[in-house]
Amino acid sequence: MKCFNWRLIGLATICLAVIPLTGCTGVPSSDYEALQAEYATLVDENTSFSSALQQAQSDLTNKQADYDAVSQELTEIKEVYPPTDFSSLTELEDWLVENDVSERPVTDYASGWYRKALEIQEDALKDGYIVSADYDYDEGTDDYAMFCITIIDGDIWYWDPETDEPLQDYSLGKVK
Repeated sequence: MKCFNWRLIGLATICLAVIPLTGCTGVPSSDYEALQAEYATLVDENTSFSSALQQAQSDLTNKQADYDAVSQELTEIKEVYPPTDFSSLTELEDWLVENDVSERPVTDYASGWYRKALEIQEDALKDGYIVSADYDYDEGTDDYAMFCITIIDGDIWYWDPETDEPLQDYSLGKVK
């Protein structure tokens, strides 16, 4: 009989332990549906954010390419800016040899002659050198003279844009 009592007590204990579990039938369907809806919203947001991230990465790649191009252009500008005087007569003569303006046919008009001087001035500036274009007009003879002018070690040097033969002007002495 003692064995029966122990069995009965054990069965009663198990029953009492199971009774509270009978209320746990799962998550209410309304909570489950709300969680499913939130999950679907989060999946949509993730897709949207992934697309935005891809667009941002594409924009970054484009901006990086733009930056690289501008950086390269700045490096090229820094090579010639600020423009400077020629360091020596040899440097000027070497530059004139490389410049082809004087190799073109001689012009018949002062405007074309001066245009050549301006072109040399522009070419020099692109290469980082200072060259001025000048002209003189003699009313008595109705003659023009065109010159390119630069400074080397404080001295004035000039040349005809059609001959590229620099001459030093001693009349003013050192100007720089």
